[in-house]
Amino acid sequence: GAELGPAARVLAEAFVDDPVWTAIGPRWRPHRRLSNRVSFAGILAGSRRGGARIRVAREEGRVLGATIAFDPGRWPLSDGSMLWELGWVLAAGPLPVRRGFRDDRAMRSEHVTHPHMYLWFLGVDPQRQGQGVGQALLADLHARSEALGVPTFLETGTRENVGFYGHLGYEVLGEIALPSGPTSWRMERPSVQVG
Repeated sequence: GAELGPAARVLAEAFVDDPVWTAIGPRWRPHRRLSNRVSFAGILAGSRRGGARIRVAREEGRVLGATIAFDPGRWPLSDGSMLWELGWVLAAGPLPVRRGFRDDRAMRSEHVTHPHMYLWFLGVDPQRQGQGVGQALLADLHARSEALGVPTFLETGTRENVGFYGHLGYEVLGEIALPSGPTSWRMERPSVQVG
């Protein structure tokens, strides 16, 4: 529980310039930074209630990165756990909320239906990106996927991330043209059988 606040801050900073979050808004970056922090605090709380695997990477006690992922059958979260969005609704305002919910529906309609681990969010402190923090968090997730014998699925709205995930064994399943404007790539890392 104590790590959720620092994790929310790291995720908020990691996504402040993300193409999808920028398109959803708010448009003004300081407002988006604030609403992102409120949003991720709620997302983490709702995800924990929904049985998510929340992992953080630390250095000398400081949270540098975080993942929110779900075991097979745990996604999507129930509507009740979506109450966490209320803080974001108030912080972001009506237009970003409308854009966000439209994008969310578009992504859910393209979600794979076979059993899988779902990586909903991976974020690393912008000053520590490219230093192996994300790969360490993914290694933990991939070990879980392999133990369960299922693939790992994610979406990313950042073109550079397609290459990053590709180097780690993910393949592009397709693209989603999001209502807010940007493209989101659907990617999956096949199950690697252990032993």
